[in-house]
Amino acid sequence: MFPTANNTARYTCVMNVREASKALGVSERRVRALIGQGKLQAQKIGHLWEIQDPNVQRASRRPLSEHSRVILTQALHQRSLGNLTGQERSRTAARVRELRSSADPSALLIDWWGGKLSGPLNFGTNLVQHALAGNSSYVAQALQQPRREYLRSPHVLADIVSSERLIRGLTRTRLAQEAQVLPEQLIRIEHSKPLNSPGSVRRILRVLDIEPTALPMVAA
Repeated sequence: MFPTANNTARYTCVMNVREASKALGVSERRVRALIGQGKLQAQKIGHLWEIQDPNVQRASRRPLSEHSRVILTQALHQRSLGNLTGQERSRTAARVRELRSSADPSALLIDWWGGKLSGPLNFGTNLVQHALAGNSSYVAQALQQPRREYLRSPHVLADIVSSERLIRGLTRTRLAQEAQVLPEQLIRIEHSKPLNSPGSVRRILRVLDIEPTALPMVAA
């Protein structure tokens, strides 16, 4: 592992906040935030930050297997984890979460794909294509675009809610607390049970930043 902002080791390839801002295509304020979150390795010398070159930081990333790449692009395309189970489900969720929170998601995609495009054509591989072409801003914006979902089917609603919850690293208890609903109501949704409280569903979706264009019928 590389040293963090609290370490005192010197780096052989460093840049200041302004240089890191230009290299990553983000504001200087964002660079400082990333340092504080431990997402950029840096040390403070006096009143200034010395930041390890992000290109060096990502040098240790290994390409994903072909199978993992296909699964990831499908998850990005469908905006859900679909029928994935076990470690595949949790690992794919973690990778989507890392892409969304990364200061440079294009670099992640390039590293994970080993610098060359592969896999079926869909939204996920389209992101990889833009990353390889140097369209970093497009990739970042596409990953953060607002979500509008047609959720008429209880099964689709269950899939979207459970997938997004896992991608965000939220337990059912935590999501229920943030949405101010009973945990039992969230369990009903994730188990595709008939809705008995549309207001609860909307509060849960609001926490997950999902705007529904339709919801299942309310149980009589």
